[in-house]
Amino acid sequence: MFNYIIKRFKKIVIRILALMFFLIGLLMIFLYLNYRLNDEYQNPNDIYTYVENNKTNKYLNEKNNEFLKENAIWSIRLDKNGRVIESFNKPDEVKEQFDLTDVARFSRFYLADYPVFTYIIEDGLLIFAYPKHSLDKFPFNYYNYNNLIFNFGLVVLFLFLFLLFVYLLYRVDIKEIINNILPFQRAIDKLFEADFEKLDEEGELKELAFAINEANEKYNNLKESQSKWIRGVSHDVRTPLAKISWELNKESKLDMNIENIQDQVLKISNILEGLNLTMSLANIDKEGFEYENPLKVIRKLIVDKLNENLNREIVFENELTNKNLKIKMDANLFYRMLENIIKNALIYTQGKIRVILSDADNRLRISILDEGHGLSEQMIEKINREDLTNITRHGLGIFISKQIVELHDGNLLIENKTSGLEVSFIIEYMN
Repeated sequence: MFNYIIKRFKKIVIRILALMFFLIGLLMIFLYLNYRLNDEYQNPNDIYTYVENNKTNKYLNEKNNEFLKENAIWSIRLDKNGRVIESFNKPDEVKEQFDLTDVARFSRFYLADYPVFTYIIEDGLLIFAYPKHSLDKFPFNYYNYNNLIFNFGLVVLFLFLFLLFVYLLYRVDIKEIINNILPFQRAIDKLFEADFEKLDEEGELKELAFAINEANEKYNNLKESQSKWIRGVSHDVRTPLAKISWELNKESKLDMNIENIQDQVLKISNILEGLNLTMSLANIDKEGFEYENPLKVIRKLIVDKLNENLNREIVFENELTNKNLKIKMDANLFYRMLENIIKNALIYTQGKIRVILSDADNRLRISILDEGHGLSEQMIEKINREDLTNITRHGLGIFISKQIVELHDGNLLIENKTSGLEVSFIIEYMN
């Protein structure tokens, strides 16, 4: 786990550095290409060379003027006194006479906002002027080698400091990650052990701490539940087996109560069937559930039970406001969920059984009310806590129904009423 985190963190740092150097290189290439692609004006030295090579008795002759025109350049020639003696396309704002300060100024800077370049000829100066805003002139023509080396050293130093800073951050973050994750690794290593220590559910990783603590709690609950299951099933099976053994140990086969033996075998079969169903519910994939109207399943169940118990009365009260509501369900499991409760009411109670169907606030409520004596509060508490210790088959059926309704993202509610026991299933549905 730690090696994975460290490797991932290293990859992140390496990618950041690689991206940084890539962007710097890309920026330099872009600046260079931008300079080269936008170099639309001839180099002043090339202009001067061309004019010098094609001069006659005049520098600004017809051929040279044509060349300057093609390159959008105007030019003047000054004599030793600063007077303009030749010109080509000279703007009106440019003077005809220049003194030494003018020459010093435009030689280094601009002439009437035109970038100009000055060349010395035998009897004065030759000046080439480019369009305004075409070229930039630097106010210096020298550099200090020592300063250049010093500045280069500063760049290297800052790059080194940057890399050092990234490395220190990497070390600090790795140490912090290890310190934060180490308790989680220890907890995961001992997740299913007796000496598991509950994690502190505070800080940046509180969600992970909560998930690990919850996993350990679920495991302990499952372990305890399995233990109670074994004790409960063992108790339920022991009594029928004892009765069967007692019948088989009778001296005469004629004294055996075959009907009693068959009844005890049926009890054991029902217990094992319930156990198998409960174990299989944990592995059911809800992706196979489909949206259906539960009304059809409920009506079929009531009709089946009435046909099987002709002397009993089952009253169906449909109070639904949304007649077309649908829930995501498995029809067979939904049938079994309700059947367990109605079957218990038929076996353990007398009198009328009411099945009430209602809805409110996008919740479907199915209530089954009998006219029996109900369950003890201790038994109801055991069912709510999923404690099957010394539980009867009556409680086992309710527990299976509880599992099924939870599989349908619903809840089971058990209440003793003055008229009997009411078992309700509450399931949310989509409009």
